[in-house]
Amino acid sequence: MNALDDALVPNAMRLAEYAHRQRDHRRKAPPGEDRPAYFLHLAEVAWLLMESGIRDPEPVAAAYLHDIVEDCGYDEATLAAAIGNARVAALVAAVSETDKRQSWETRQQHYRERLAMLNDPVILALSCADKTSNLTDMNRLMAKGHPVGSFTQRGFEAQRAKFEALDALFHGRTPERLYQRFQRALAEFQERGRAPA
Repeated sequence: MNALDDALVPNAMRLAEYAHRQRDHRRKAPPGEDRPAYFLHLAEVAWLLMESGIRDPEPVAAAYLHDIVEDCGYDEATLAAAIGNARVAALVAAVSETDKRQSWETRQQHYRERLAMLNDPVILALSCADKTSNLTDMNRLMAKGHPVGSFTQRGFEAQRAKFEALDALFHGRTPERLYQRFQRALAEFQERGRAPA
């Protein structure tokens, strides 16, 4: 590992924290629930990658930055310039929904199609870590009695269909330890969604 690699992850952490703080991004939650700084989600995604055995600086840096294109006004070129690494920017762009003018359903379909077409194990792992973190947070809120529609754009059935479709992409293509975490989170989500309110 060279000196540039040594600085890549800390620089990504700083850039991600700054960009999301400028927009006062917080995790989604119903009124009255804790809405921590968004950086917590970014750190969890990076941890999930590392815990699954992916420790290369580029994917870990991309984990911290994975929502900066989607949510903070960056594009792939400006991110590459800001972080000084085109591969990190390409990884982030691959897991980003860029055209928010499209319907949620269309964006989800295009996202899955792009992941399937690229079929890159690092990109799939990055997406799997992100979705595992999201499911874990959703499960936490559902355990407190909140319906999915109170903290997401769509209700339980739409979210369930989205995660089940992603499951087919992740299975056999992501690190086993990470995929098992995703599977457990998805199973809990499915069970909580079936439970009577």
